[in-house]
Amino acid sequence: MMSRLLISVAFASLLSACASTTPTYYTLQAPNTAPAVAAAPSQAWKGFQLRRMDVPAQLDRRSLVLTQSSDGQVNLLNDSQWASPLPDEMSLALVSGLQDRLGVPQLANAAAKTPLWQIDVLVQRFESVYGERATLELSWTLSPIGFSAKTQQCRWLDSEPASSVPELVQAHRQLQQRWADALAAQMQGRPVPTNLSKAMLCAS
Repeated sequence: MMSRLLISVAFASLLSACASTTPTYYTLQAPNTAPAVAAAPSQAWKGFQLRRMDVPAQLDRRSLVLTQSSDGQVNLLNDSQWASPLPDEMSLALVSGLQDRLGVPQLANAAAKTPLWQIDVLVQRFESVYGERATLELSWTLSPIGFSAKTQQCRWLDSEPASSVPELVQAHRQLQQRWADALAAQMQGRPVPTNLSKAMLCAS
């Protein structure tokens, strides 16, 4: 009970401070610390296309959305914002992450016969619980276009502990990177590492 009270007091202090400060902007994209890998010359596909990134309407904004675990209250932090609306941040993070891992480009305007993976994403939850955790829950369809492979439909649910706003942002960034690791392995036909597959469920 005392810990929840302290979190509530800290949360109230955070919100009061928000009203008078200059906005701080965050991004979901991870720093590029290593060169992109080279694509295998023998692979049938030449790139990928992120066709859709659907995010719930209440999250389709630049302000960070925080939830209090004690009562489920949701608050917008106008002084803590994403560099672009959340759907764009998630799209940019996924595209850059896959390009680095796969060594192939995003082919948004690919020629009709270019073989590629097409990705459609539906985000169910992108939750930041103040003083506790960040949670990412989504599903996606991975479809082969112009080459022979199995269409895959999967779901992802993962959490990362975090307390402050910067920690929550970093936690969401880590969740994005873990998801990109799993999706890249899936596209390359490699086994998804055990530490990632526990967050992932795919239709047979």
